[in-house]
Amino acid sequence: MRESRIRLLVLYANYTDQMSYFDDWSDALREHRGFDTTLVDIISSGARGRIKRAVGEVDAVVLLHSINGDSTFHLQRHVPALAERRVPLLSFVGNELNLPGKSIATKRELLKQIRPDWIATQLLEEAGRYLFGDLPSRGVVSIPHALNPLTFRSKGDIGDRPIDIGTRVMRYPPHIGDDDRNRIAQRFIQLGHERGMTVDISNQRHDRRGWATFLNHCKGTVSTEAGSWFLERDDTTVNAIRRWAREQVGGIEIADDSMLLKFAYRSPASFRKLAARLYRAVGGQFEYQTVAEEAISYETIHAQFFAGKPKAPVYGKCISSRHFDAVGTKTCQIMFRGRFNDILKADRHYFALDEDFANLDDVLRRFGDAAERRIIVDAAYAHVMEAHTYAQRVQKIEAVLRQT
Repeated sequence: MRESRIRLLVLYANYTDQMSYFDDWSDALREHRGFDTTLVDIISSGARGRIKRAVGEVDAVVLLHSINGDSTFHLQRHVPALAERRVPLLSFVGNELNLPGKSIATKRELLKQIRPDWIATQLLEEAGRYLFGDLPSRGVVSIPHALNPLTFRSKGDIGDRPIDIGTRVMRYPPHIGDDDRNRIAQRFIQLGHERGMTVDISNQRHDRRGWATFLNHCKGTVSTEAGSWFLERDDTTVNAIRRWAREQVGGIEIADDSMLLKFAYRSPASFRKLAARLYRAVGGQFEYQTVAEEAISYETIHAQFFAGKPKAPVYGKCISSRHFDAVGTKTCQIMFRGRFNDILKADRHYFALDEDFANLDDVLRRFGDAAERRIIVDAAYAHVMEAHTYAQRVQKIEAVLRQT
């Protein structure tokens, strides 16, 4: 590897502006002084030719989460150029859990063809090795998300924010085997009615600037670790649930891995939203909608597929970008206890809530104390700024690539 700046090709997929970490990673790699970065959107017109040429002109390649997290469809046409490269390649993996239409097995097969040197996991390293350890020639490295302190920063007096608890959250479908994310969101929605708190929780999405602005209107937010206790390389359980759910529900349904949705990723987000509204208006359903919006209850699917099922032999949950975004804006987090990649510590960096809500009153009392709330957010911010910004994550990527 060159001692001077590394000529780096970074591939991403520009199909949404509502995943702030997509932009954060691209910006951090572009701005890093150790890299001379070329960014290519794999969905854009002429991408195949640009990638084929660039692979022969750079020192290394990085594949970002967006090219395989929701779909691998558009990456498939670039596999030959990537597989024939003569430089090291590090690939992130998006959505490292078994979700309908976002198959771990499909991602594994594609990565096997690309032959990465390293796989960068958002999970703890042992979990990343469990899912992908047989694929990279040099190994799995844990590189979770981080803080973008330029965008996600506190503005004004955090005590003057009008919303007590706010978040934007997409429901996890029951395929993952637990509903912690859904339960905590629903409980705090109820609290807004029961205790007169100002609570703003919905599945409305924002772009990066809008999300930072929203967090700056919130004294606190609720969240859980991302991921699942039930990780499978072959998607056996999630595929069984999909077949069973189709039999139970019937009707018109577009599967999450249908060709129609794969092509939709090339359309503007505004067009996709309009098409989805029209489709629903005529009685159509999307697979995710069928179960995530409780056409079939979580309890029913859990009893049918997960009761008594052993968990994966590794810790399958992880910290997510939304945790760092809240830290940066000094929005106090209330969360079920977890490891959070051993970065955030319970009752030091967030208020730790029992999974059965047994300590809810105590947590709310402490959260309601502005001085104690400030201690928590200041400690979290200082800790993350010391070692967990995107600039620091990119330094780790450079160190990995320089091992060759």
